[in-house]
Amino acid sequence: MAEPDASTITTMCSATLLGARTEISLEELTATLEATATAGFSAVSLWGVHHLGLVGKGVDPEAIVSLHGETGLAVPVVEAALGWTRGATSDLETSVLPILEVAARYGAEQVLAVCMEPDVPDPQACLSGFGRLCDLAAEHGLRVSLEFLPWTGIPDLRSAWRLVQDCERENAGLTLDSWHWQRQPGGPDFETLSTIPGERIHFLQLSDAAAEPWSDLEGETLQSRHLPGDGTVDFARLREALVGIGAQPVTAPEVFSADWVARGPSEMAQRIAASTRAVWAEAPAPSPRG
Repeated sequence: MAEPDASTITTMCSATLLGARTEISLEELTATLEATATAGFSAVSLWGVHHLGLVGKGVDPEAIVSLHGETGLAVPVVEAALGWTRGATSDLETSVLPILEVAARYGAEQVLAVCMEPDVPDPQACLSGFGRLCDLAAEHGLRVSLEFLPWTGIPDLRSAWRLVQDCERENAGLTLDSWHWQRQPGGPDFETLSTIPGERIHFLQLSDAAAEPWSDLEGETLQSRHLPGDGTVDFARLREALVGIGAQPVTAPEVFSADWVARGPSEMAQRIAASTRAVWAEAPAPSPRG
């Protein structure tokens, strides 16, 4: 089995260079895609809201797709499916179908799903909604990658993995974001990670976290992530754990940082590429378990 070495980091989370903003211009998207390609990436994880927002402003959807192709960037992941935690209702389809259709248009292999609500008042409705999302995604030939966010109703790896297990869908899996991994309640959970089949880790996002968290974790994650290697994440141990379970996820840096955005997309993309690949290359990778 191939090891997750630095050469596997060919994807950039495109919203990184856009400051995690939901509204962008076509010119801004073009500049970030060109910077991403110049930095040596060959793919992006696309925020579906960027595509849909530009279409809403009158931009031809095929022109946006072609722009990615012209810069040599594939789109293996589209983010993010929302609104499914309330159950398998008609509102769910209204929320998620546009994202699934964007993913299918780009030929993506997976969609990322998140819970944005601060709690999950009805766990059974949440489970039903996630299962329905997975079924709709399967109809579009897509996998679903559930990401936990520490300030929400699915705050940690354990609760995200339980939902994936309980929904009993073959196309359901997980996103592991190293910043959320570090900030999840109780800190990094290697015990739970060691029990997860590697093929269920669909997507790995890399950034680093300061030693002291902000009181506003959502604000911190969108404005003050660090370059890999400039914080407290133990990338060596994380990589060892992923190799140990045989995980081979799509791997991409996602360094939301107001300071780096201010320097412009070209410099930001180059620095992210260099630091991410250096940290991942330096992290020891033992042979996977048999």
